[in-house]
Amino acid sequence: MSAFRRYRSVGALLILLLTVATTGAQSSDRPFDLAIEAAVQRVVKLYGAKIGRQHAYGSGVLVSSQGDIITALSIMIEGRTLRAVLHDGRQFPAKVVSRDERRQIARIKIDAANLPYFELTASDHVREGDWLIAAGNSFKVAHGDEDVSVWAGVLSSRTNLNARRRTQEYPYTGPVLIVDAIVTTPGMAGGALVDLEGRLVGLIGNPVTSNLTNTWLNYAIPVEQVRAFVENGPLPAADRPGQAAAEKSGVRPYLGLRLFELGGRLKPAYVDRVRPRSPAKKAGVRKNDLIVAIDGRLVATCSDYHEQFAALQPGQEIEITVKRKDELRIIKLTVGAKATRRSEP
Repeated sequence: MSAFRRYRSVGALLILLLTVATTGAQSSDRPFDLAIEAAVQRVVKLYGAKIGRQHAYGSGVLVSSQGDIITALSIMIEGRTLRAVLHDGRQFPAKVVSRDERRQIARIKIDAANLPYFELTASDHVREGDWLIAAGNSFKVAHGDEDVSVWAGVLSSRTNLNARRRTQEYPYTGPVLIVDAIVTTPGMAGGALVDLEGRLVGLIGNPVTSNLTNTWLNYAIPVEQVRAFVENGPLPAADRPGQAAAEKSGVRPYLGLRLFELGGRLKPAYVDRVRPRSPAKKAGVRKNDLIVAIDGRLVATCSDYHEQFAALQPGQEIEITVKRKDELRIIKLTVGAKATRRSEP
C-alpha cells in the first residue's frame, strides 16, 4: 500500500492504477512516475475571489526558484487576498505582477526561495499521439499538502484557438495543444501539461467553447507563449471590430458610464458618473463602483474597459462584475444604442 499513499488525490490515484495495469505492476517500471513527481511539486493551488459562476480556486505553475508563478487570467486573482499553497502545504500571500489580456495569462509572485520550478523551454518535441500528464487542482480536491489531481492523455493536435467564453469571443487566438485528457474542469486552468520527462510543454487555459464544434475544448497554451510573456511582457492590446461596425451602422453601444481617468490609462476602472435613465443606471451600477470584468473577461484598467466596450453591440445582454466596497457583485444589463456623433461610453 505504500505506493498508493504517494498519490492521495483522485486523479493521481487513477494514473497510478492505469500505470500498474499497463506495465505489469513493478514500481520501477511505471512510465508516468517522473512526470507526476515533477508536476505535483511545481503546480501550486491558488485561492482568491469568488463571484457568480467564477470559482475562488485555481492552479498555477512555478517558473522560478524565487516564487514566480504563471496562471490563467481570471477573476479569482483579483480578490482582496490571493493565496498560494505549495505541494508541501506551505501557504503564501500572492501578488499579481503583470497580466496579458491577449494570451489570457498572468504572472504572480510569492515571497519564497529555493523552490522547485519548471524551465521554460519548448514543446516542439511533442508529437501527436505522445503521452502527456495534466496536473491541477480540479474541483478543489487537494488541500494543504495533498497532491493536485493528475490525468494521463495524448496530444491530439496543434491548432490556433477559435473559441468563445460565454457570449464573447475569446481574446487568445494563437497556437494551442489539444489533448484528449479532460482538463476543462473548475480549478484546472493555470495547471501544467508536461511530457513524460517532466518538462512543461503547456499551460492549461481557461474553459472555452469551440466556435467550430460548440463543445468544450481541452487545451493548453504552448510553453513558448509562456516563455515569451515572462521574457518580453504582455502582448499589445488587440484591435476591437465592434466599434467600427457600430459607427458604420450609424449607432454605437451605450451604457451611460463615465470612468474616473485622471492619472493615465493604467488606472483601475472606477465609475465616476452614471447617467440618469441609462442602461447602467437602470441596472444598478453606482458611482465609485470598480468594474473588474465584463462577461467574465478581466477589466484591470480603464484601457481594458474601453477595449471591451468597443466590442459590444447594441441590444447585447451582458454581465458587468463590480467591486462595491468589499463586496463583488454581478450586474446584468442590456447594451443601449446611441448616435455615433458622440464618443462617451
